Amino acid sequence: MKTTLTLEDIYTPVREALRRIPALIQETLQTPNKQIREIVDYFFSKNGKFLRPALLLLGAGLARSLREDAAVLSEKNETNELHLASATEIFHAATLIHDDIIDSARLRRGIPTLNVKWGPQTAVLVGDFFHDRAMGEIFHYGNEKIIPLFLRTAGEICDGEVHELNEKNNVDLQESAHLEIIRKKTASLLACSLETGACVWGLDDKRLAALRNFGIFFGMAFQIIDDCLDFTGEEREFGKFLGGDLEEGVYTLPVIRLLGSADRLKAVELLRDSKGSKRFGMLLELLRKNGALEYAREKARMFIEKARLELQNFPDSIYRASLEQLADYVLERHR
Repeated sequence: MKTTLTLEDIYTPVREALRRIPALIQETLQTPNKQIREIVDYFFSKNGKFLRPALLLLGAGLARSLREDAAVLSEKNETNELHLASATEIFHAATLIHDDIIDSARLRRGIPTLNVKWGPQTAVLVGDFFHDRAMGEIFHYGNEKIIPLFLRTAGEICDGEVHELNEKNNVDLQESAHLEIIRKKTASLLACSLETGACVWGLDDKRLAALRNFGIFFGMAFQIIDDCLDFTGEEREFGKFLGGDLEEGVYTLPVIRLLGSADRLKAVELLRDSKGSKRFGMLLELLRKNGALEYAREKARMFIEKARLELQNFPDSIYRASLEQLADYVLERHR
């Protein structure tokens, strides 16, 4: 099913709750430190997709719709949902800040990164501040399932980041290893967000596993499309410099596919020509001619089909429909 819906359309069932997230983020990150306040305002001046809070709220809605006693639990649980959703976005922000430092990234959401504007020392400390405040909210508003879930996810993200660092500039990187990296770095937090929302409402273990699987498959597709856009996107829409991964020696699925093809020698030559001014354009042409970009997109479509199958564990609802629309959106997105 094709869709031309925007994220705002897709988020309709949780739109009102999402509108409260920016204020909760500011409340959670309040501090007497003037510089940190300035950085908080700067970082969130360009909001992202709020994908993780939206997933958390959709997961909560899906679980809530299955409970006959939802009205009795609503006030407390909806408060928990909102605080956990804002904490998830702050947690995600911390990972982005640390990623940008590690990758020496210059642009995020169309504006200079914190490490460019304030330097890596300040940026890493602000990333730590964000992470600590997020975990404080999670410990306060989470439960016996949510707290260990976030701790495990934090560990997986770090594990994936270290693995990626060790594989930089590795022309022999295997697709299976790369997919494991993005499962940990990206998909784990998307799955955690969905599962957290559902855990607020005590969803049964079988359906929790289905939501977790949806999040993993959805997250894999999301990152693969992101990696394709690093070659083919419009910088103004994409919000960061094209070829950033390539510049840092991070080889994503299209490049890995190219390296495993008959064009390997040419690909290796281009990848090692770090000073070549036309390297990016030549590599992009080779990726297109070789079919490596289409291979990556097909892999993303495969993951989305797996994700959609997991939603069959839930009855029809506005929340399930939004998750199905999100799956379609991932394959069509340009930013």
